[in-house]
Amino acid sequence: MVSIDDVAKRAGVSTATVSRVLNGTGYVSEETEIKVLKAVKELGYVPHVSAKTLARKKIFSVAVVISQRIKELIQSDVGIFYKIILDAIENTAGIYKISLDILLLDEVLQGKHHKYDGYILVGSDASEEEIEKISKNGKVVLVDHYIDGLRIDSIVSDGYDGIFYITKKFIGSGFNRIIHIHGPLKYYGFRDRYNGYVTAMTKFGKLPITFEYDDLHEEIDSVLRRALRDGVPEVIICSNDPIAIRVLHKLQDWGYDVPGDVSIVGFDDIPAAEKEGLSTMRVQKVELGINAVKRINEILSKQSIHPYKQCIYTTYVKRNSSVI
Repeated sequence: MVSIDDVAKRAGVSTATVSRVLNGTGYVSEETEIKVLKAVKELGYVPHVSAKTLARKKIFSVAVVISQRIKELIQSDVGIFYKIILDAIENTAGIYKISLDILLLDEVLQGKHHKYDGYILVGSDASEEEIEKISKNGKVVLVDHYIDGLRIDSIVSDGYDGIFYITKKFIGSGFNRIIHIHGPLKYYGFRDRYNGYVTAMTKFGKLPITFEYDDLHEEIDSVLRRALRDGVPEVIICSNDPIAIRVLHKLQDWGYDVPGDVSIVGFDDIPAAEKEGLSTMRVQKVELGINAVKRINEILSKQSIHPYKQCIYTTYVKRNSSVI
């Protein structure tokens, strides 16, 4: 029988670290979380979960649903955020006696697959009507998505608070010209972060300056040229790390000193952010995935059926691209 010691040995960490990852207690780096969950899946380790889960003979079937856009993002250099979440979901499912399939949103909506006990929808592409349609087939948990008034279980990072926090931090340090480059606002995550920036700037008497950029279909040059038209901003806060890294590279190519001339801050803390020395707001991506599995298990096991929105705070990670 596989023990926690076996998992620790396979992952190259202590048993205490394995316990922290599985119980969500204490700080563990994202890299270590991924190693531990991978070891758990490979070894088939089942920790002490609830008595109801242990006694349950039924294996719940759950579809993890992503859009074609998310699939394309994962296949490109900008989708590591979602890949980490999906890996965490896959590596955690076995602990809760959950069988997973990863399906495309359009195929689910067209009824091309059998019904599942539950659905975990990752990303914010599904509309309210589409979510309601899927919820008629089984229980639903949203990840990185929330719709006002829908009252479907949602697991999200607090993008609003994260951007508000970092904007306030720069304002409090005497910076005035702080701009925000964001992704398309039809997506919940980008919209949530945009609102945090605008609220912070407005609250402290600063002029919000925003530029929309589609990092999947546009080049960064034209957006940056517009952003620099009225002078070099003191701070550029981006709505995700891929955008921030492109901004960083392009400004350096154009001869700007980062952070001497301008500070750049991203959002998500993907692995490339550390490599590039990018300051960023860290999203607990592995925790989003783990908590989604825990939540769908609670619902299907009838341990906790009242829906809720779980908002996980972000953490500021200062690196070389910003002065504070």
